[in-house]
Amino acid sequence: MKKITLFLFFISINILTAQNVFEISWGQGINPSVASPTIELGDTVLWKWADVSPKSVTSVSNGTENFDSGTLKGNNGEFSYTFTKIGTTEYQNDSDPAMHGKVTVVSRLSTEDKFVKNLNFYPNPVKNDLTISSIFKVDNYQIYNVLGTLVSEGKGSGNYTQVDMGRLNSGLYFVKVTSNGMQTTLKVAKK
Repeated sequence: MKKITLFLFFISINILTAQNVFEISWGQGINPSVASPTIELGDTVLWKWADVSPKSVTSVSNGTENFDSGTLKGNNGEFSYTFTKIGTTEYQNDSDPAMHGKVTVVSRLSTEDKFVKNLNFYPNPVKNDLTISSIFKVDNYQIYNVLGTLVSEGKGSGNYTQVDMGRLNSGLYFVKVTSNGMQTTLKVAKK
């Protein structure tokens, strides 16, 4: 009985301390906010090449952690790194420093905090299409005007969701984003 209890204890500890892998679609034109996750100590970031151009993932000096993927080619290129220190590490593509981001590592985050801290949207202000990116699959969104009236809604399309705001009048809008029972509201200006 003691062996079974000990075995169940170790399985429970593994489940409770299981770390996550956060994927970044690493390609030309990536928005730096999308390439800048906030993660927990021990989490892994996986950069997946989004196009065929050669690129790297290299930490910038004075960061908390040091890593370098070397230059990799092709659509199937990928690089992962597990973060073991609390702090912020900036990184870039050596052949195109305009491709950059930063990883912020904290000791603990609730699932809801991970959702909120890693939900990005751009451009803001928006003219036509708003892009919402998340480490969690977006289930749906609702757009409200400043009077609180629902003016549009739609289903999410995975980790990246395009929201057509082209037909809306200029002004301020609130976009409520929902994922697996979690939700947050974004303030978006429409040109």
